Amino acid sequence: MKVAPEIIAALCRKRAPDVLTPANWEGTPLDKVQLLWGIAGVESSFGFNCSPKHEPGYCHGGRYFDFERTKEWGCLAHCSFGPWQVMFAHFPLSVSPLSLMWETDGQVAADVCLRGAVSVLNRAIARGVRNLGEIVVAYNGPANEAGYASILEACLAKPMPQSAAEVAT
Repeated sequence: MKVAPEIIAALCRKRAPDVLTPANWEGTPLDKVQLLWGIAGVESSFGFNCSPKHEPGYCHGGRYFDFERTKEWGCLAHCSFGPWQVMFAHFPLSVSPLSLMWETDGQVAADVCLRGAVSVLNRAIARGVRNLGEIVVAYNGPANEAGYASILEACLAKPMPQSAAEVAT
C-alpha cells in the first residue's frame, strides 16, 4: 500500500500544531512539521511502503500482547500501520485495522495513523523528553536508537514535496 508523499506532507503540516511543545528541549528547536515528515520517512519511505508490519512484541508471548484485541482482530492486532507505522495498540478501541488499510487515495487512513503517531509523541513529550534521541526511544524503543536516529536525521533533511518526484530522488 502506498500514500502519495504530497498527502503525507500536507497531513504533517495540518497535524503539527497538535504536537505538544517540549518544556525542556535541548539543542536546535524542534520543528514539529519536519519531525512528523521525518518519522514517515523512516517508517514508510515517505509513504512508499505503508503496508501493515507484524511486530513480534505485540504477538503471543510478546511483552505488549493484548489478548482482547487479538481475540477481536487476530494478527492485525499485532501490526503497525500507515506512513508512521503506528502500532494498532495505540489506536482507540473504535478504530478497525481494516479501516487503516483502505486503498483509496490513502488520505483518510493516513490521517487516522498520523493522529495515532501524534498521540504517541505527545505522551513522550508529556513525560519530559528533552532531545531527538529520547523521542526516538519513545517512538521506536531503545533497541536500535543510534540506527533509527541516523536514518531520522537524514529524513529530516529531505525537503517536503510539492510532487512525488522530489521524494523519490
